[in-house]
Amino acid sequence: MTMVETARGTVYEWQRDHMGHINVRAYLDLFDAACWQFYGMLGLGPSRLRSGEVKLAAVQQNVSYMKELYPGDTVYVRTGVMEMREKVVRFRHELVSVENGELSAVCEFTAVCLNPETRRSQPFPADVALRAEGLMLPAEG
Repeated sequence: MTMVETARGTVYEWQRDHMGHINVRAYLDLFDAACWQFYGMLGLGPSRLRSGEVKLAAVQQNVSYMKELYPGDTVYVRTGVMEMREKVVRFRHELVSVENGELSAVCEFTAVCLNPETRRSQPFPADVALRAEGLMLPAEG
């Protein structure tokens, strides 16, 4: 399976920090938007998450910055599942320049399925696990 597009955006002047660089917040905002789109693709859209059936907890996020972004740059995020276990999903976001296809940053994210009442981990619903399997990236080797 190839990665699927989960977010698209533009870098703005107001996202520069006091050193003249695009602040890490700009990268994380794009990755956050991609997470919610990705969860929807897995069958965990807003109404299901609000229903009380299931919740998610982010437990780890690792970001690698490869190439700086500048105001006016247009970018997109593509996402794929790295690992799907009974109660845990690990996925990878890649932030890519629309103009030249260069990779700007990578975010590897781990989320756990929670029981909303006990706040303890529980298995993902079967339909979510099935969708995640369909978005699985080839094994690294």
